[in-house]
Amino acid sequence: MEKGIIILRKKNLWIGLSGLFIFLLIYSFLDLSVKPKIDTVSIKESAFTEYPTEYNYRQTKNDCGPFNVAAVVRALTGKNVHSELFAQEIDWRLPNKYTLPWGLERQFKKRGVRIEKPNFKLLTDDEKIMFIQQCLSLGMPIIILGERDNYEHYITILGFDSNEDQYYIYDSLQTSSLEQQNMTVDENVSLPGNKTMKSQELLDFWRGGGMYGLWRWYGLVASL
Repeated sequence: MEKGIIILRKKNLWIGLSGLFIFLLIYSFLDLSVKPKIDTVSIKESAFTEYPTEYNYRQTKNDCGPFNVAAVVRALTGKNVHSELFAQEIDWRLPNKYTLPWGLERQFKKRGVRIEKPNFKLLTDDEKIMFIQQCLSLGMPIIILGERDNYEHYITILGFDSNEDQYYIYDSLQTSSLEQQNMTVDENVSLPGNKTMKSQELLDFWRGGGMYGLWRWYGLVASL
């Protein structure tokens, strides 16, 4: 009897995994094929969304997804929401606590934040940078999925200065502050976020992103 139950559970597990695989496969083929439009007139020389030092929380293990959702909510609303609560609430988690992009999208919608998912794969590297500048010029922060230390990782782009080729980033894996372990070191001081990246550095990070052959050049543009 027990052996039969175990076999049935394994069968149900494989059916569930097969269903998820088929769903992911269909999702990849249904991916939006419309090339994002770039409006050069709306692009400023520099722009950023305010994000002070006290918002730079250091993530708990494998919680970069919900911590970045919380970061964007803070940036857009000015409310210092609790990242840990977002980590507890988010769904679409893998057994190792990695969060699939659907988890971020769903959590934004629950919080009343509008999101867009431009198909960045259809843009050249230069066009990607221009589109990022366009969104930031309109006050819309962007979460992207890339690779850090051989792991998939989400970061938030909060602003830029094209003359200096600088992009202001919130990275929840930035080194912990000596004074407060739940906060990160802030390299940007008066500028938003906690670190700065050059455009090529940003592209190289982003290029490494993706899960199970999907979500290459994934980016979420957020606004209220």
